[in-house]
Amino acid sequence: MLAVSLAILSCNSDDQDIIKTDNGKIWRSGGLYYCAEQIHLDNGDTLIVNIKDVINYIGGDRVTIKYKELDRNKNCSYGINCQIVELKKIE
Repeated sequence: MLAVSLAILSCNSDDQDIIKTDNGKIWRSGGLYYCAEQIHLDNGDTLIVNIKDVINYIGGDRVTIKYKELDRNKNCSYGINCQIVELKKIE
């Protein structure tokens, strides 16, 4: 029974544990409350981020980001909620 449980657990793939890396641009909106701070990735995806995570950046800054996808943003269906693991400005 223990072997079966371990096999089931080891086959459980959780995309939220995958850390992704990409480059993109900081984007800020003047009025969209639920998706005001974003990172537009070079691959075409849009990450919805928390303002406290990007407070030291200005709109248009090029960044490299390591992140975990959480889910689709229900208020901005094109956006992906994420947890930032690491964020650095590209000089």
